[in-house]
Amino acid sequence: MGVLTMKKRNTKNNSNLTRREFHKRNKPFYKKKSFITLISLIIICLIGGGVYFFNNKSNNEPKVEHKASHKKTDIKLKKVTPRKKTAEKSKKQKPQSVKDETKADEKKDETKQNAGSDDKSIKNPGSYNELVYSSDWFTFKLSNDVKLIKDANGDPALMINYNYTNKTQSPQNPSQIQSKYIILKQDDQQLSATQATGDYSGIIDSSNRDQVQPGKSFDGALLVKVNSTDDDVIMSFLNIQTNDPIQTTQPFKLS
Repeated sequence: MGVLTMKKRNTKNNSNLTRREFHKRNKPFYKKKSFITLISLIIICLIGGGVYFFNNKSNNEPKVEHKASHKKTDIKLKKVTPRKKTAEKSKKQKPQSVKDETKADEKKDETKQNAGSDDKSIKNPGSYNELVYSSDWFTFKLSNDVKLIKDANGDPALMINYNYTNKTQSPQNPSQIQSKYIILKQDDQQLSATQATGDYSGIIDSSNRDQVQPGKSFDGALLVKVNSTDDDVIMSFLNIQTNDPIQTTQPFKLS
């Protein structure tokens, strides 16, 4: 009964369809438009996917290399920017300290040349007592013969005679040693060396010119221009190891 009922229904439904609609409905599934459309879409997707895959594969390596090169460039830029500028500033800025180190090295070389050893070998870096300024490198014995004279320009000048002994292992000029380690001031102003004239020019010129051999002594004199003939002149002495003034000074009363 059930089968006959369904056949009757189908027959009844089909009887309401046109011939064209009837053939259209009873087409095989592979001839139906929806199925063909689905197959076409699948084929298009497959073709598009194949083209995309092919292009992506062919362009894959260059893209990777390009990214790698960008990364390297970024790293280099990070390393270069502020640090190198700082280093250069530091290199521009590196000449003043170099000068100080050079002077220190020159001082060490001079110490070795004068004392024959390093700074640690210096036992007497500078002392003054009763007109005798002594160190491991030299000895100045100041004379009581201190005069206020006129220099080559006619200006007042203080002349102090001394006896210099070279204790180093190389020839030394007493005037250069004196100007380096003996300072004369008047009213806190350092006095400058000047030229002598007449009877005093010989000993001053000799002190400025002659070399004293190691272990030898020399009678010389220094001459400095004074700013006043009334104010005292103070002589101070330097520590040859530190270049700092030692505590003892020697005053000279001009009036």
